[in-house]
Amino acid sequence: MFYIDRMYLDKMSKLINKKDIRTAKKWCKKNHLKLYKDSSGEFAYQNDFDLAFDMPLINDLKLKYGNNWEEYYHAYNKNELHKILDSPQSTKVEKTGYAPKGKLSSKLFGGSLK
Repeated sequence: MFYIDRMYLDKMSKLINKKDIRTAKKWCKKNHLKLYKDSSGEFAYQNDFDLAFDMPLINDLKLKYGNNWEEYYHAYNKNELHKILDSPQSTKVEKTGYAPKGKLSSKLFGGSLK
């Protein structure tokens, strides 16, 4: 029989460092984690919880490493991040979101003036 692991609110609240189940419910709502009910209590699926819990890390890796973020994420989960950071192919992509508009700011931030 096919079985998907479940994470009940009492265990979840300990992992997210919350003392009360009501606070864990608020965390689930804030992180768009759907809760289900059965005879043992409220739960979320383990894979969904893992994704919601790791989402800040995933977003940070996407910002830093661009399209290579998955490689860093898998290395992070296997505790092999030191191997990938030491490799010569690891390149960091910084996206600041700032685009210089004036001539002076273009000159300061690496834009060429013609």
